[in-house]
Amino acid sequence: MSNNLLKSTRCNHALEHATIALLNQRHPHAQVVGLSGPLGFTLYTNLTAEEIFPAVTDALRYLKQGHHALAIHPNCGTNLLTAATLTTAVTWLTLNPIHEKPEERVDRILRAILLNALMLLLARPLGSWMQAHLTVDPHVGHLELAAILTECQGKIKRVRVHTRYNE
Repeated sequence: MSNNLLKSTRCNHALEHATIALLNQRHPHAQVVGLSGPLGFTLYTNLTAEEIFPAVTDALRYLKQGHHALAIHPNCGTNLLTAATLTTAVTWLTLNPIHEKPEERVDRILRAILLNALMLLLARPLGSWMQAHLTVDPHVGHLELAAILTECQGKIKRVRVHTRYNE
């Protein structure tokens, strides 16, 4: 059961990314943030369901046709978490004094800054790798749209895209 939840979450995550990529092309000034789960994904946006529906259906079709690059998004939370993890780790390792002499403090801080800069450079490609191998699965196979629901909260809408497997 948990494998099915993970697989469906990863496929929905891929569909979310592909949808956002298409929405960014079609509506360059739109605000779109997404969150995926095993039952689909939710978009927080200023777009309407009528604007989102064609992008979702096209995204699903493109993924099924093998356009898997749409599943990797540069602004994915996986990239942010990768950057945060890497920079936190090197900061902790370099700023955790063991037997420090006062004159070593400046060197230690400069080393932490340099290593953090390197980790930030490494974070994007590593985050993309983590998306491709851990958090998204573009092989959506039997995934299909079940429903699209909209809730308004001021100018921002919450658009829930529900999916299901048709096996």
